[in-house]
Amino acid sequence: MYRFFILTKAMFLIHIRDWSLLFWNFAFPVLLMVLYGAVFSGDDLSGFMAWMMPGVLAGNLMAFGLISSSSMMTELRAKGVLRRLQASPISSSLLLGAYILANVAMALSTAVVVIVVGVTAYGVTLQPLNILLALPMIVITVVTSIALGQVISGVAPRAGAAVAIGQLVYFAQLFITDLFMPIEMMPDWVQRIGPWLPGYAMAHLVRPALAEGVLNANWLQHLLLLAVYTATALILAARLFKWEARTA
Repeated sequence: MYRFFILTKAMFLIHIRDWSLLFWNFAFPVLLMVLYGAVFSGDDLSGFMAWMMPGVLAGNLMAFGLISSSSMMTELRAKGVLRRLQASPISSSLLLGAYILANVAMALSTAVVVIVVGVTAYGVTLQPLNILLALPMIVITVVTSIALGQVISGVAPRAGAAVAIGQLVYFAQLFITDLFMPIEMMPDWVQRIGPWLPGYAMAHLVRPALAEGVLNANWLQHLLLLAVYTATALILAARLFKWEARTA
């Protein structure tokens, strides 16, 4: 247990020392909220931001898992860090567990920043019930995103490739899963596909809980969908994990 704690701490420190990661996961979502707030300029700005804030939050958590988390693991592999850890009494399951836990802590810190900005800068009203309902949904969103990101890390030969694959998966969902735009505005074929994508389930688990303090009518269905994505991704990530860098 002590070894796991030390490894988790080391992984967390690696993340907070990466300035680009800090920008994309802390500054960028805040900039997004500022941009949306400036463009909206309506009378009910707080109401609009109450709807938009959970989308920004869930979208950024998904980006963190698919892009930042996947590329960081790939970079550690390319630099030989994982190969050196292999020489120590650390199993791959212990490493992945510590890495995922450090990523969850990092992502939850991002969630706190986004929520604080929404409440203090835009007057979004949150009751204790909202936070209590939203917290497990946020954690589920983070874990699913990171698990999917580790599949990307397992197939990407380099960090640049991991970023490209992660961005492709992320942007493919960004505007068709109710994160930033209502899916009802999309074509019929998108409305049929969207609900089966992880981003849609994330949006419909986080937004009602955080913005309204209620659970979506289909919350169990969304939860089961993310559970399937997570379990499948973790199995694939474990099978694809390599200590040494892949060749192109």
